[in-house]
Amino acid sequence: MRPDGSTAAAVGFDGHASWAGRGMALSEEHRDQVVGVLEGVQAALAEPDPIDPFDVGDYPSAREALGQSWDRVFHALTAAVRSEAPRTAADTYLDLLNEIKRTDQDLLVSRLRHRDSAFGRVREALAMLREPESTAALVEQATIAACVLGFDRSILSRIDESAWIPEKVWIERDPKWGDEILEIGRANPQVLDRTLVETEMIRRRVGILVHNVQDRPAVNRPIAEASLSRSYAAVPLLANGHVVGFIHADCYYQQRNLDDFDRQLLGMFAEGVSQALGRTAMMDRLSSIRVGVDQVAGALAAAKDDRVQLGAQTVRPVAQLGGGFVRQRGQQGYDDLFSAGGEGSTLTRREVEVLRLMAAGDTNGRIARRLVISEGTVKSHVKHILRKLGAANRAEAVSRWLGMEHERGGGRNNGFGNRRDV
Repeated sequence: MRPDGSTAAAVGFDGHASWAGRGMALSEEHRDQVVGVLEGVQAALAEPDPIDPFDVGDYPSAREALGQSWDRVFHALTAAVRSEAPRTAADTYLDLLNEIKRTDQDLLVSRLRHRDSAFGRVREALAMLREPESTAALVEQATIAACVLGFDRSILSRIDESAWIPEKVWIERDPKWGDEILEIGRANPQVLDRTLVETEMIRRRVGILVHNVQDRPAVNRPIAEASLSRSYAAVPLLANGHVVGFIHADCYYQQRNLDDFDRQLLGMFAEGVSQALGRTAMMDRLSSIRVGVDQVAGALAAAKDDRVQLGAQTVRPVAQLGGGFVRQRGQQGYDDLFSAGGEGSTLTRREVEVLRLMAAGDTNGRIARRLVISEGTVKSHVKHILRKLGAANRAEAVSRWLGMEHERGGGRNNGFGNRRDV
C-alpha cells in the first residue's frame, strides 16, 4: 500500500495492474487514430493480428505497431500483385499503406513538438535557479524545478566521502510521502561501490536510465521500496570536475517508463544546477566572511570606547578582538583546518571529527558508522592523524591533541566543539 492508502501498482489501459507505459503517453486523439489503423489492417488481411491495441499506449509502442502493420500490408500487396488478384484488393492495400504512413508522420510531428516544448520547460526550470541565495535554498528549489521538466518526482542527493545521502525529495502530489522517502533514505545511506548502478555516474560522469527497478538488486533498495519506482533517470552534479551529488527523477503518476530523451533533459538541467551550486557556494562563503567581519567590527567599536586606566584596569589584549571570528555550523564556505603545529601539519575537518571519536573510545567500525564512511577510509584518516601529530599510536595521538586543545584555551576546539556528527 502507498502512504495515501492506494494500491502500489500502476494501472494499464485494460484496467489491470501493470506498468504498461514505456515512454511518453499518446494523446487520446492519436491513440484512437492508431487503433483505427490497426483495426483496418486486421479487417483487410482477415487474419489474426499479433498486435493487441491495448498494448499501444505510448509513442514507442505506437510506432512499433505501425511498423509491423506496414510490413504485413506490404507483404500482402506484393503477394496480390504476383498472383494477379483483383485490382480492388491491391487498391485496399495501397490505401492502408498511405494511412499507416500518414499516421506515423502525425506521431513524429507530435513527438517533435513535444520535444520543442520540453526545451522550453528546461529554460523555465533553469530560470528558477537564479532565485536561491544559499546552497540550502538551491537544494529546495532544484527539486521543484526538476519536476517543471515534466517529471512527477525528484530527489537531490549529496556525496559525502563514499556515501550517497539524500538531501531533498519533492513530490508535489504527496509531500508527506516525499518526507517519508527522504527519512528512509537518510536512515539508510548507501556506500557507492560496484554493487550500485549509480557508481557508474561517478566513474563516467554521465547520466543513467534504470528500468524494472523493483526487480533489480543493484539499486538503492530502501529508496526503491519506499518510492515504488519502476523506472527512473539519474544524472550527476559536478563541481570542479568532481561528482558531488545526484538528481533522480521519475514519472510515477504518469505510469510510464523514462526514455533517453528524459535522461538528456535531466542532464541539461543538472548542468545548470551544477553552475548554480558554484554561485551559491561562493555566496555562502561570502556570508560566512561577512559574519566574521561584523563581529570584528563590533569588537573594534567596543574597544574604541574603552577607557585605558593604567594600574586600575588591565587593557584588553588585542587577540580578544577577533575571538568571535569562528565559523559556526551552518555557515558554508572555506575549508576548516585544525592546526597541529608546524608548516604542512594540519588536520582536516574530517580528521578532527575522527580524532574526537577516537578520544571518546570509539572503534574504527563505530566511527565509520557514525560518520557514514567506510572502515577503510577511517583507517586512512587514523594513519594521517598519527603522522601529522607524530604519534606512535592512537592513545598518544589523543593525548597530544588534548594537550594542544588545553593550550589553545580550555577546549575551545577551534570552533568544532558545538558540531554534531555528520
